[in-house]
Amino acid sequence: MEQSIVNDFLKEIAVGFRSAKSYPPGHPVMDKVINNTITHLNKLFAEIPEFSMYFLEQTVIFQDQKFDMARNIAVKSLLDTFRKIEVNSLTFESGVSSDDIRNMYEVISSPKLKIKQYGSVADMLVSKGTTKIKINAVKFGIQTGGAVQMTTAKPEAVKSQSEIVEAIKNLKDLVEAGITGLELKTKFSEVARDIASAPAQSRQSYSEAVARILEQLPAEHRIELLRDVELKPFVLKLLSKLKDETLVELIMAKAEQKGDKDFKGIISGMGEEKFARIMPVLKEKIPDVYKYLAQLGLVLSEKMSTTVSKEDLRNSIIPYYNMLDSQNAHVREEGLKSLITIAGRFVKQGNYEMADEIIQRITAAIEQESVAMVLTEVIDQLRELYNLCAANKQKKSCDKLLEPFNKILGRGGLSVQFKKKVIKFLSETGNRIVLPMLFSFLWESGIYPEVRTAIVKFGKDAVSEALLTLKEAEEMFLRTKLVDILKNIGKESIEILIENLDSGEWFLRRNIIAILGEIGDQSIVDRLLPYLEDEDDRVRLELVRTFRRLGYESGLLKALKDVSIEVKTEALKGLRKSVDEEKVKELLSLFKEKGDSLHTELLGLIGHKRVAEAAEPIAEFLKSLESRDDTAAEELKEVGIMTLAKLKTKKVRIILEQLKLSKDRTLKTLAAEALKRIS
Repeated sequence: MEQSIVNDFLKEIAVGFRSAKSYPPGHPVMDKVINNTITHLNKLFAEIPEFSMYFLEQTVIFQDQKFDMARNIAVKSLLDTFRKIEVNSLTFESGVSSDDIRNMYEVISSPKLKIKQYGSVADMLVSKGTTKIKINAVKFGIQTGGAVQMTTAKPEAVKSQSEIVEAIKNLKDLVEAGITGLELKTKFSEVARDIASAPAQSRQSYSEAVARILEQLPAEHRIELLRDVELKPFVLKLLSKLKDETLVELIMAKAEQKGDKDFKGIISGMGEEKFARIMPVLKEKIPDVYKYLAQLGLVLSEKMSTTVSKEDLRNSIIPYYNMLDSQNAHVREEGLKSLITIAGRFVKQGNYEMADEIIQRITAAIEQESVAMVLTEVIDQLRELYNLCAANKQKKSCDKLLEPFNKILGRGGLSVQFKKKVIKFLSETGNRIVLPMLFSFLWESGIYPEVRTAIVKFGKDAVSEALLTLKEAEEMFLRTKLVDILKNIGKESIEILIENLDSGEWFLRRNIIAILGEIGDQSIVDRLLPYLEDEDDRVRLELVRTFRRLGYESGLLKALKDVSIEVKTEALKGLRKSVDEEKVKELLSLFKEKGDSLHTELLGLIGHKRVAEAAEPIAEFLKSLESRDDTAAEELKEVGIMTLAKLKTKKVRIILEQLKLSKDRTLKTLAAEALKRIS
């Protein structure tokens, strides 16, 4: 194993440790760290299916190699931390998931007091359901009276090529001389140790030579020799070079010894062709071999699943299906995670039939699962499986994975945290069938920002669902949310919104027009003009407000002909900034129409533009108010006099002098005060 690969992996763990100290689980930074760690871990797994790393002061022992980390500041700091929290070793087995990595970082970054609540750092990791990563699974030194005496072996000298060749020759001489027993075992162990320390490029030729020598032994002696040998990486490679019959006998011996770890190592080290050849023989000798391999996490690797029958594959998955029926929630969770991983492997291999069968069981189990925490823990893996199915264009499987959430979301008592996680998952699928589920969250409180973000991601695909919900919505709070969502979708929704303007419900037409105004696309104004003839004045009023937002002067001028005073008043408000003095003169005839709010707005417009020609029409309007003493009329008299005073012309002074003689006390007083101000 090259030191650089081990160094890179340890550096990544150091980065992950520092990140876990600063960011909570689920943060994008942590997600990136976890993905990077998995990438480095897979590089190691490519050479060895399972490994342990031992930490002694500033030294890392990887399998049978030692690496000095004294000059690697990041890793040295990590080792110091491991020493403080009593992490002496880490063991990684094939099948490590992102959740396992996440749990590892959470544990090693936890304060000592928190760790003590679980007993030890190893116990804390186990409590989180992580079984593929183990802390302190391997002890160092010699146990004496319950204490572990740490010993550091001196690194053995690397043998030269000639020395290794000579050692292999000596082994051959012993075999040819018929010498067996302890002497042969000792010599074989020496040769194995020498080859393990040799350069990687030389090991294959050495292992092939040793394999040929071992094949010369009688079968019983050969198995006896290999039965108890330590399965270091080199030895595993050597075993893969043995004849099929020898491997079968060795595997049988390991099965009898209950040597699961060795059994797993031998199988993992074989080539695909050799595996395909020996499995039928193994099946005859061990009828339940596939179930056994499944329990070891091997049966569904790409190597195995492509070389065994569908019936055998189905049988091998039964142990995982049985886990789904457990009374223990943690066991059910592990069963689901395992099946999700298995289904993903089948999808990658293009074995969609097997993947579909497993997905059926997964979705049924998820739908029936009563413990929300179990569902929370598997959502990340479900997302990965969904993405795999989508990438392989398995739409049926994608839809199937989403179906259980219809029922799950109908339950009560779900935590806000769980709902947010489901919302994120559904949103990231990009599948339109989740839209009704996402819209169902609008009735919930405390999660609206997340719901809106999720729905808006779907763009125009979400518009029709939003309009359908808006059409049926009776609660004001719900309508407000829906309008807000459609506004946030923006220009993508314009065409669908306009198509739905012919809806029979007035409030839907009104809301659509309001949304179009908020979107702010001026190119649509001409298409909205026909709705100035809408039968409902509330729709026309909203249209005028939209014209006002969009600065559509032509539409506002046309709205001044509306029969509704409120609509005309709103149109005048919109014209205040855009119309010129000449256009205001054309509007003076509005004084003859009814509507106090309309007249107030017209007076404001005249005052804003300082239209001197408006003096006489204002005077006539004020005289028409002499017979009224209601509050609205009194306010209009005050606004009218103030507007006249702003015009500051000789004609205005004459008009004020005339109004000073009015029989209306209010007009008389206001005119006198105005004359004093302009004198």
